Amino acid sequence: MKSKKLLSVMLLSMLLSVSALSGCSGGKEEAKPSGSEGNELGAQEQVTITVWDNYGATTPIKPLIPKFEEEFPNIKVDFQEQPWDNFWDKMAAAASGGETPDIATSGLMWNPKYTVFGLFADLNSLSGGKVNGQDIQAVYSEGMIEAATTDQGLFGIPYDFDSYSLYYRSDLLEEAGVSVPPSNWDELVEIGKKLTKDLDGDGKTDQYAFLVMPDWYHFEPFLYANGGKVLTDDNKQAAFNSPEGVEALQFYADLVNKHKIGINWTPDRGSYVAGLKDGTIAMFQDGPYVMGLIKNSNPEQEGKWRITDALSHKQYGTHIGGTYLSIFEKSEHKEEAWKFIEFLSREENAIQVYKTSGAAPGYLPALDSKEVNSPDPFFGNEVPMEVFKKAVENGKPNPIVSSWQEISQTISDAVVKVVMNEATPQEALDEAAEQVNLILAQE
Repeated sequence: MKSKKLLSVMLLSMLLSVSALSGCSGGKEEAKPSGSEGNELGAQEQVTITVWDNYGATTPIKPLIPKFEEEFPNIKVDFQEQPWDNFWDKMAAAASGGETPDIATSGLMWNPKYTVFGLFADLNSLSGGKVNGQDIQAVYSEGMIEAATTDQGLFGIPYDFDSYSLYYRSDLLEEAGVSVPPSNWDELVEIGKKLTKDLDGDGKTDQYAFLVMPDWYHFEPFLYANGGKVLTDDNKQAAFNSPEGVEALQFYADLVNKHKIGINWTPDRGSYVAGLKDGTIAMFQDGPYVMGLIKNSNPEQEGKWRITDALSHKQYGTHIGGTYLSIFEKSEHKEEAWKFIEFLSREENAIQVYKTSGAAPGYLPALDSKEVNSPDPFFGNEVPMEVFKKAVENGKPNPIVSSWQEISQTISDAVVKVVMNEATPQEALDEAAEQVNLILAQE
């Protein structure tokens, strides 16, 4: 791991344009009677804990706050929704000395960068190794706990799992005479040609078979499916510009430019949920949280969507990621913040991660619960969580390096160039590899 001094120089140079944050830390208020003999805080003065949450409209956290405040009347929660696009700028500003909240939803691939600065509190010492009286190691995935652990401690409690699977409109496949969704690249092209249509006869495609997002996150399942990897095993050099990586990116771009079955969903289009709603997109790969997005935005499509395994080629292809709940070292209310995390981690509350957002709960008893594993009418009375649990078990984690944010953005830029026909896969990935190697040299 690179030294704090060197990391500070790099990050501060990147943050010159980031404005200082206004006060975000929870502050103390006047002492008030608890009104509850069962509240552990008793007659202590009332405090406010501030939460930064990047879940968006389907957050499972916000609806649970009234229940928490009723049980703990001496703790108020200042919930602050943080748009994803701005969230990591705010985290970077916090790392450079800006104001912090008490708790934040944090990310597996980004957090190592900020632990170097001591941004997060060690939850092992704060929790005593237990959550709601149970050993942390017993109720969370070993891999997720290890991924959140550094020599400085445990920087987050797993809140949800993330892995990609294939979503598809079963009704559109049936209309095209397709009874089984594609399971690999060749089948995607074959079936995709049947699904891509000019519906109104004006010579323009109205329905596309597959969503192509020109970014790292939606390309990487194709890299993994082709036997490629992001970095060398020691995380010292780029490996994504290998023949496997070049071939994978060529195929990904060909979905748009050669086979013409993929729609290039550029950022200026806004959320791709609009393309799901109007039938422009018949299939796409993404994580379990999208289940909640589709249900909330497209309730009229109940029964039309299905979920199956991510597309394979040489092997199964998806990543493992997830959301964590982290407490900031600068928080003045760590004990109260930990109470809120424990509250969110209770089985009945962790189940809401699935019910509200569609994501896979990180708390294993909730993940294995009947509620999470019951048939879902929206997805044809199938059990979609079984597919995502398989993805988590068989997927591949992205490299856990402190510079992941810069690395992933560099690869995303390369994907954009190729999908937009501005460079060949070899040219774009070689250029990105040079930049990534310079970044890694500072690790």
